[in-house]
Amino acid sequence: MSITNARVKWFFLLGLAITVAGCSREPPLAQTPPLEVIVSQPLPPGAKQNLIPDWDIYPGPVEARDSVEIAARVRGHIKEVRFKDGEEIAAGTELFLIDSDPFQAELKQAKGQLSTWEAKLKLAEEKIAFYKPLADKGTVSKEELLQVIADKGEAIGSIDAAKGKILDAELNIGYCTVTSPIAGRVGEALIKMGNLVNSSGADSLLTTVEGVDPMYVYFYVNERAYQNYRKILLEKAAKDPASAKDTKPIIPVEMAVASETSFNYKGFVDFVDNRVDPGTSSIKVRAKFDNPKGPDGRRPLTAGLFARVRVSVAEPYSAILVADRAILTDQSLKYVLVVNKAKNNMVDRVDVIVANRLQEDGRRVVEAGLKGDEWVIVEGVNRARPGVVVNPGDPKPMPRRPVGAK
Repeated sequence: MSITNARVKWFFLLGLAITVAGCSREPPLAQTPPLEVIVSQPLPPGAKQNLIPDWDIYPGPVEARDSVEIAARVRGHIKEVRFKDGEEIAAGTELFLIDSDPFQAELKQAKGQLSTWEAKLKLAEEKIAFYKPLADKGTVSKEELLQVIADKGEAIGSIDAAKGKILDAELNIGYCTVTSPIAGRVGEALIKMGNLVNSSGADSLLTTVEGVDPMYVYFYVNERAYQNYRKILLEKAAKDPASAKDTKPIIPVEMAVASETSFNYKGFVDFVDNRVDPGTSSIKVRAKFDNPKGPDGRRPLTAGLFARVRVSVAEPYSAILVADRAILTDQSLKYVLVVNKAKNNMVDRVDVIVANRLQEDGRRVVEAGLKGDEWVIVEGVNRARPGVVVNPGDPKPMPRRPVGAK
């Protein structure tokens, strides 16, 4: 092989190797764009700190001021039921009519006995007046005189007994008309017309009546909170001497029932028990709420509803608020992720101390850790990680839900 051909062959193989090496090289990977997140400032420039009311929430049932079990006081058959189940009634409304014929007969018999014994009393008095002078002369024996005196005493006693029977019969006749001692909403008629009712036992209960306005909620305040309320009230009294003269200061409260999130019912504390229960270290408190009829003619509160009472005594305080969804948990620590614009939008972790209470608008008070001008990640927080560069986009107002939303 000539030198020229050898060189050509060598260059051909070299080119082929370079071509094969170039074909086997992988293309460069496309660069992943930064994660897009949404950020908000707790306190945008020029904004004032939020004033947060200081309140506590206590659970308790709604109860009627008055509650009465309507029971029969006589035995007899129900002649009439004079109400509709569940209707609202006034005090003194007739509810049931029990057959009074047996008691009318007893009354008539007792009156007859009274007339009989009154006649016997009159006869005994006339005999005494006739026998006494004769007994003094010895014409009538003393035994006969004593007998008519005894007859008079028997007549007097029997007259009293007959009067007692008359009163008893009249009372029973009155008990045959069963009325409600209070105004309120009547329950179901437990014994229907024609059935026999007894004056005692389980089958004496006829129905129940629950008061409708006002309504009460009883709840228990722990000893520490109770002492704090007392301290706050004393401080208010020191600032306002006129209020110190009031021996029973008004403590306004708000209430939500069932699954409601807004506290629409306004009332006040009208009773605090006279001792702290040493077993639970708590004291019983009662709040009073008006329960007027609404436009539909119905009252919004009903006995037995589960309620949450919000007690606000202290003055509102300034606070930094962050959307609850932006607050993350690392074991016992709470933290937020913020975008550090000085580090080319790198994510930093900031540990914070937050309040246990969630505000109605879905934000939570940050007690320590933030100054208010940080760019807190509120959307995409579950994908962001400390040390990662993100794209914060345009900042948005701190998210909140409408008050009253579920």
